[in-house]
Amino acid sequence: MKYWIPLVLALGLGCAAPKARYDWEGYDDHLYALMKDPGGLEAYGKALKKQVDRHPDNKRLPPGIHAEYGYVLYTTGHKPEAVAQFTREKALWPESAQIMNRMIENCAPKVAETAPVKRIEAIPEPDVPATSTPVAEPSGDPAQGLEAK
Repeated sequence: MKYWIPLVLALGLGCAAPKARYDWEGYDDHLYALMKDPGGLEAYGKALKKQVDRHPDNKRLPPGIHAEYGYVLYTTGHKPEAVAQFTREKALWPESAQIMNRMIENCAPKVAETAPVKRIEAIPEPDVPATSTPVAEPSGDPAQGLEAK
């Protein structure tokens, strides 16, 4: 009888496990599915968006989720939305600032994308005076024209 009380307490405390710090919401399953089928980027992006939208306060959102979702947006051509996600990741996790700044720079339009193309005008031929003596064309044999000594 004296062993029942500690056993019941141990079982009761064992069932009250602490809550996980972050809510991964099947992140690994979605990533695995993407690795098996790289064409499933759209489904992967939707899963990340759902996860980001479920945690507007960012309290239980794991590190890197905003960066991952931003990268999916970047690769699908949604650069302004990607910059917003990279900025949010940088604000939540300051240690990621260096790489997030690089990703934000990559999202900026390149000069070639924004600057109008200038046409280069043809360069006029210089005026060359005509010579009265025709210039001899070199022959294919370098020994030709040399006299034997």
